[in-house]
Amino acid sequence: MIMKRTIIVVVFVLLSMVFSHPLFPYKKYAQFNKGIAYILIGDKELAVNHLNLFFKEYPDPTLRSGFANLIEANDWEVTKQFKRYLDINHRSVPALVGIALSTSDMENSTSIDNLKRSIRMKPSFSAAYLCLGMEYMKRKNYPLANSYFKRAIRYSRIPEYKILLSKLHLRLNEPGAVLGLMKPEADRHPDNFYFNFLIAQAYFRLNRLNAIGTYIESAIEVNPKNNNAQLLLAKYLLSKKELKRAKSILKALRFKDYNEDYVKTYARVLLKLKDRKAKSYLDDVYSKKRWDKEVNELMGLFYLGKGDKGNVHVQNWINRSILSGNSVDRLQRLFPGKYKFPQYKYIPFFDVKVIKWLSDEIIMVGANKKSGDKEKLFFIQSKDLRVLNVLDYKGQLQDVFLSGDRKKAIFSTTTTAGKNESVYLYAIEPSGRNFRLRPLYFRPLPIASAVVGFNKAGSLAYITDGSIAALAFDSPFSIVSELGKKKPLYPHYPFPLYRYNFATRRLAGIKDLTRVGTIPIEYVKKYLLVRTGYHSKNSVQNLIEKGQRLDLTSFEIVKIHFSNDLSSFIIYLSDLKNAFQAVIYDNNKNKVFTVDETMFLGEGQYAEIELLHFDPGKKEILLLTKDKDRTLIHFNYGSFLYTRFAGKVIESYYDRGQDMIYTLTERSKKSVFTETNLGIISLNPYFAETVGTRRDLDKILSVTKDFQVYFSTFNGEILKMDEEYKFHHVGASFKGSLHMVSPSNNKRAAFINGRLFVLDAPF
Repeated sequence: MIMKRTIIVVVFVLLSMVFSHPLFPYKKYAQFNKGIAYILIGDKELAVNHLNLFFKEYPDPTLRSGFANLIEANDWEVTKQFKRYLDINHRSVPALVGIALSTSDMENSTSIDNLKRSIRMKPSFSAAYLCLGMEYMKRKNYPLANSYFKRAIRYSRIPEYKILLSKLHLRLNEPGAVLGLMKPEADRHPDNFYFNFLIAQAYFRLNRLNAIGTYIESAIEVNPKNNNAQLLLAKYLLSKKELKRAKSILKALRFKDYNEDYVKTYARVLLKLKDRKAKSYLDDVYSKKRWDKEVNELMGLFYLGKGDKGNVHVQNWINRSILSGNSVDRLQRLFPGKYKFPQYKYIPFFDVKVIKWLSDEIIMVGANKKSGDKEKLFFIQSKDLRVLNVLDYKGQLQDVFLSGDRKKAIFSTTTTAGKNESVYLYAIEPSGRNFRLRPLYFRPLPIASAVVGFNKAGSLAYITDGSIAALAFDSPFSIVSELGKKKPLYPHYPFPLYRYNFATRRLAGIKDLTRVGTIPIEYVKKYLLVRTGYHSKNSVQNLIEKGQRLDLTSFEIVKIHFSNDLSSFIIYLSDLKNAFQAVIYDNNKNKVFTVDETMFLGEGQYAEIELLHFDPGKKEILLLTKDKDRTLIHFNYGSFLYTRFAGKVIESYYDRGQDMIYTLTERSKKSVFTETNLGIISLNPYFAETVGTRRDLDKILSVTKDFQVYFSTFNGEILKMDEEYKFHHVGASFKGSLHMVSPSNNKRAAFINGRLFVLDAPF
């Protein structure tokens, strides 16, 4: 008997130890953790309910107020509220989770640091792992997101955690994993909307239509007002060809924010019903995501349905559909055999940051192959996409700079050293068909970003802070410190300057600023030109000093515009009364001209001005008014003569060699794009013509010496116009993708939906 009692006591003690172990903190924090899960899911009502239950049992009015405000508005005030709480209760892990959630969507977010700090304090605090999973999912680091979601589940018995892991599996197109997670929970909790809804989503992805009905109906029974469930029901009905019922559901839905899935589903239903309104829905999605593979396919089917009128577009949409990720087999089933279905070579990447052509044969790509992989440099042979070399580096790639002959390259990567931004710099050295990296310096340079220029021989590289591009030519012409103190940019160059010698492999600071004039960096040359005007002309100095007294929120602005040859600049003040009070500085003649908007708009007229072209040799300015009329004006500030060429101008291109202006003007407005007319204006001799045979032109790309003009269109094409104003299809437009043309302009590398292509691009 004593033995039995002893065993019972021992078992009781062991169970007490087990359930008091950090692996089981859910006893106290169960309701809090559920509340955090529903915050991340986006269900305010359930988040509030569970957090109220937690704070009812563990009262803390200040912390409770912080989470209540967080749920209503994730803004800076909430962050300050949690910060004040942590100043007093610095070891509060719920508050650390709260401040992490409040800064999650902010630039330079500290969310991950605060969540990891909470885990160091309480290694079993499951809500912190859950939030980390969400942070990494937002950053598209899916392996880490998966790891943290699973650790959250390990430290908790809360089934709601599995909802977030299931959402990750759906993003990764792993519906089978969703079923494994959700079906047991749906059996235990048949009244939970999310368990039923996610199972229905998984079955839909698997095309197991017979299994969807029960779960989608259960989800809608629990939450009939949930738009996402109603949308899934409409997609289910569409797949069963119950089009009218699907349309009825979609017509009644109202989403607070733009919902791409809803617009695409509605477009697909309308297309099946041969409703002309389908095009406006397709245009809506296409204008936002030009390489969405479903929309490109549906666009092709829409134009196929138009018969002969659509044939001019169908082949282009088929090509774009293949490039965007649709299989050739699928498209061959959807489109007639008279069309071509090209096979494009590609190399898969998860993400690509930078594409540079080192020559017509070799592309350099800054990328990561898989989610969660470290970023690296890949050197790829363009003819067969064979990877020649892969190089590693510190930090995250910022930009790559090539010498004129493309034989030398320097690239910068960003890092953070304390509170000061800094960059690592590397030189790329070819070794046959391989490449090596050489750090320019053993530690990062104390600049926010880098801009690099090379001498003509490519033997020297000059480096300065890339911030000059954003700060030096637009008021307030100053650097603002963390304490809010302004440091003027003029007349003393404010940034560090460096020179790298490729032969000696030595980086040195440039302290003798009299040598700044020899530096082949365009922004530095522009700065020096303005500084010369500052020292030589009071009118220039007065405008710069006026700009330095302004701030970013001022209704007054001062801007600087340069001629192409960097011999002259226009500096002008714009305020609420006078749109263009300008001083034109000609460095060759050390002369200034004073101009204002009344000289070409007339007295009492006001319109903001956009400068398009500036030719100091001819004393000519081409400008566009930014009012509702958008008038294109050619103004000679020597003779004070001006010509108003066109109104409602959307796009313009000045071909200096032929002294011609090409314009795209508004013909009619559609829901998400504008139909255009092409205007052709010759300045010498003067004539003007209008071409209206293509209404979907959206950008003028280039003009050749033999009068061939290249355009992109809203419908995703590149067109060539010949001397007789006839348009010829050249290829797909790469707008909306990261792309770069080869040095000889006959090929283009493009990264589209996880695949890197090298395609012919003869323009």
